[in-house]
Amino acid sequence: MSKFILKTIVLGAFLLINFYVNANDTLSNRKPKEYTMSEAINMGMLEYRITGFYDPRNFDEVIDRDGIHYGKCLVIVLQSKIDSIVLLRLDCGTQLLPEDSSVQTMIVTHEAILALYPKQTYATRLYAMCGQLHDKAPTSMDIFKVGELADSNVVKIANYLNDNYIQSMVGQHAIWAYTDNSTFEDLKPYGADTISIAMTKGILTNLKVETKLTPKTLLPPIIVVPESNEMLINPYLFYGGLGLILILTTSVFVLILKRKRDTLV
Repeated sequence: MSKFILKTIVLGAFLLINFYVNANDTLSNRKPKEYTMSEAINMGMLEYRITGFYDPRNFDEVIDRDGIHYGKCLVIVLQSKIDSIVLLRLDCGTQLLPEDSSVQTMIVTHEAILALYPKQTYATRLYAMCGQLHDKAPTSMDIFKVGELADSNVVKIANYLNDNYIQSMVGQHAIWAYTDNSTFEDLKPYGADTISIAMTKGILTNLKVETKLTPKTLLPPIIVVPESNEMLINPYLFYGGLGLILILTTSVFVLILKRKRDTLV
């Protein structure tokens, strides 16, 4: 009877482990594969169309309320050409290049993970900012293509804006301060004031990006720590360790003396 019970337990454990492994394998197989947008485009997985969101035919009193220069100012339409679901990643700092050279290159400022559903078409909006101060803002009639990452400082700024949820005029001015070397006077027609410009300077200073708003003399120094093979020891730990060794040594010495005394008695 005990052997039968043991076999039943072993068999049950085996079936449970097998079920768990198979379940995990099924779940992992269900997870869609992720591609960068550029990879998916180059592999012919989809057709897409990116345009500005703003329609100039509709009067809008507050220029960036619905997104012209920044915010969710672009619309992307995805049309799948494959039979399986995949995820598309559009990284911060990716350049979106206009067909019309008089329109600004746009910079993605919020990483987007877009699901591409089998043989389906859908649209969504993207966070982006204008990358050239004096070119035209994007409209619904302007078409863009996915390009490469911008230079390292633009990518650094875009990631900072993404990480700190700064999808606003302050972040847009940080982009222009670097891409166009814009001054406070250059940015005033686009809404800059003493309060907003201080916040823009704060972004650039934190990132140590040199611009006319944040010249090198105002940036915090970069401290270079030379490499060394020497091991650094916390002085508190060092002296605490010495004290502990001294206490243990003293205790051992006292015990030895006590035993000698007991032996003599």
